[in-house]
Amino acid sequence: MKVQTWIAEEIVTPEPTTFELVRCPACTQVHFVNRSSGKLLGDKS
Repeated sequence: MKVQTWIAEEIVTPEPTTFELVRCPACTQVHFVNRSSGKLLGDKS
């Protein structure tokens, strides 16, 4: 049996921001990369 309903407020818990340590083959430095967005730690955009 299918039932439709409307939920007044959905509680969304934000996923904690996690960074992964990556050694760059181009510059041999270590960078922190955001696991969900792929952006580097400290990127402005």
